Amino acid sequence: MAATKEKKMSGKEASARKFLADLRAEILIHPGVGHSLLGRMNTDPRSKFDFKVLAGQHFALVGNFTRYMELLLLNAPDSDAKCWLAKVLVDEYGERSEGEDHAELYMHFMHAAGIKPGTEYDQPLHPEVVNFIREHYRICTEEPFLVGLGALGPGHEWAIPTMFTHAIAGLRKAGFKETEIDYWTCHLGQDKDHGAWLEEALVDYCDSAEKRAQIRRGALLSLDARERFWWGVTDKVASEKTKAIIPATASTAAMEAGQLTLRQLRERWKVEAKLVEKP
Repeated sequence: MAATKEKKMSGKEASARKFLADLRAEILIHPGVGHSLLGRMNTDPRSKFDFKVLAGQHFALVGNFTRYMELLLLNAPDSDAKCWLAKVLVDEYGERSEGEDHAELYMHFMHAAGIKPGTEYDQPLHPEVVNFIREHYRICTEEPFLVGLGALGPGHEWAIPTMFTHAIAGLRKAGFKETEIDYWTCHLGQDKDHGAWLEEALVDYCDSAEKRAQIRRGALLSLDARERFWWGVTDKVASEKTKAIIPATASTAAMEAGQLTLRQLRERWKVEAKLVEKP
């Protein structure tokens, strides 16, 4: 009887791991991970000016990621899920980056790219950057826990090493020093660790078709938003290059005036974890 039970559990685990392997493969070929802005870094080198624009947009994502994780942690169904999220948060708070949280670490890169200290939160954000942030707050507060875990787990931790490998190649070609891109390089190791921890945690949650569908849905919601984010950054780089060459017109000035900054987002948005009493 015990042997039969052991065989059944092994089959369940094998099935869960097969699902996760297939999901990882699907993530790695998603256009949000292999976007042309990233994939062409080796063949179409970017300038420091391009990375200055990218830094101003990407910082808004970096500055909100821990808040997504904290919200998801509140809704975690058990201690195992909470432990995985907490381990990732400890890294985000600076455990493996000499006490600097990841937003602080990113600021060093921003300054090296040409963004003046003190203006990090005042960069006008492309609408798709704002939409990315809004979608992830929605996922973490309105969707089932496993959808949120799919978004922040596979949708981030399995995607970032590939995206950042492309970005680092471009940063080096643009002439950044290794000390100036610590944020990017430290994530290669940390997120591989996070991805491995995640896979072990997810095995126990993949025991039904419904749960697997929720995990996959979360990953794809995040990656679809990521693809739109990269298109937004591409558009922002092009518009900033045009502004640098041609004096701003009334229409371009009005367009940027309508773009919110990260500081304004934090002033205008209030994200809450609410009590919901079921009948």
